[in-house]
Amino acid sequence: MGLSMRTAVLIYAGSMTEQALVPLGGGPSALERVLSFAGAIPDSLGCRLLQGSLELPATACQVIRRQAWTDAAVLEEAQAFCASLGEPPEALVLVKGDEPFLDLELTLKMLAAHRRYRAEYSFADGYPAGLAPEIVHPRILPALQALAAKSPRPPARDWLFTVIQGDINSFDIETEISPKDLRDRRIVLACDTKRNLLLVERFLAAGLRNAATALDMIPSHPELARTLPAFVAVQVVGGCLQTCALCPWPALGAAAGLGVLERRDSMPLARFDALMGGLSAFSGDAVVDLSLWGEPSLHPEFPQLVDAVLSKPGLSLIVETSGLGWGPGVLEAIAARHPDRIDWIVSLDAASPEMYQKLRGEGWTEAQACVDRLLSLWPQQTHPQMLRTTDNEEELEAFWRGWKKRSDKVIVQKYSRFAALLPERKVADLSPLVRKPCWHLARDLAVLIDGGVPPCRELTRDTGSLGNLFRGLSSEDPGTPAFFESALARIWESGAAMHAAHCSGDLPETCRECDEYYTYNA
Repeated sequence: MGLSMRTAVLIYAGSMTEQALVPLGGGPSALERVLSFAGAIPDSLGCRLLQGSLELPATACQVIRRQAWTDAAVLEEAQAFCASLGEPPEALVLVKGDEPFLDLELTLKMLAAHRRYRAEYSFADGYPAGLAPEIVHPRILPALQALAAKSPRPPARDWLFTVIQGDINSFDIETEISPKDLRDRRIVLACDTKRNLLLVERFLAAGLRNAATALDMIPSHPELARTLPAFVAVQVVGGCLQTCALCPWPALGAAAGLGVLERRDSMPLARFDALMGGLSAFSGDAVVDLSLWGEPSLHPEFPQLVDAVLSKPGLSLIVETSGLGWGPGVLEAIAARHPDRIDWIVSLDAASPEMYQKLRGEGWTEAQACVDRLLSLWPQQTHPQMLRTTDNEEELEAFWRGWKKRSDKVIVQKYSRFAALLPERKVADLSPLVRKPCWHLARDLAVLIDGGVPPCRELTRDTGSLGNLFRGLSSEDPGTPAFFESALARIWESGAAMHAAHCSGDLPETCRECDEYYTYNA
């Protein structure tokens, strides 16, 4: 497809990781493939690569280096690049340096439409991320930079579209629609994490080369999408401060003759720290959720647990709490060390003290006060949550409106029966018409306080086990990161068969009535 359209190519590699430099399938790395793609675009006036702190091999592109980039800085550099060319380009093609499957044919089709309809911004929609570039007319770059400068942030995967959304009606936009909408697959064909590098290598080995093969292969091979655990819920205490009617733990959590209100056992800090080290090494990055069951405020060294998670490369943290038991100064001490790296979810489930008493028991006043504290310490990362059920449906609007006045982070969560352990309280059936493989089996791990790993969080009784992460350790031995890296690999592999059964439509008995398969954790 010939073009008589002056173009320039800007490659953003400012936040690229070393995964982009790994040879793929014994051939070129992701970055090398992107550079080849850029060189193949016809009528190109030049190429500029924006580099960060990662050392890169020599390239024919002009390289601009900064230790840290923001979206506004990238747009500033884009303007300088276009101005430096001998004649102004009619289209600036923006790509990321870690996307090895960028499709030249699709790009030329987008450029033709961009020219034909005199668009100012063109993008592809419905394709997995990593197959298509974004295209802008240089005349809108100053306006985009002004938008980005209002709240500059490090460029994410979809950073340019996010900037344009700030004033989307001011730009002429052309969209290339995918013949198959694969957005629900949440596939990122980029070598930016250990997880996505494994995904790219698998699809490359299976024959994926471009957009056409991706549209056929991704739906037909869902088993390839199970790479490494991305969301790991860890139980660090056995006890609770309430017996919630919407939770299975009061029925499951009795141990050594003690109910959940009496239990005060906790995972030792040293063992938890080693487990987090092993998780970081195994997954590369993951979201850690505390606590799978039990009230995290009951852990005697909870601030140190936070340190243990956030000191490990690639790990981030969510804390789920009733809002009870947080003594004076505890939250404030955590905030002093970690002011912006923790998300807090507070389970409230009611808009009135009466409904709260019915569903959760005592503690309404303390829970409300805890949310106040959290909002003052982490205003953008505190999430008041209501579990929507037939019991509290009449209070849903009051809950939403009341908390929306104070926070943009309100959560309304769907109800789960936990494999028929709890009575049906679901308000509406929101499940897809066609069942797809379970997200939780593909990307989550649930770790109990004794190291046991159930097939998923929903299946915690009479459903077997994937194994025990603490197997081989004495009660006094905390383990090492290397020990847990190996144990996690063993446990994770043991869950592949159950996920494969979902992919083939042969659902295990315990999964047939569960409707959590379409819900997606952070």
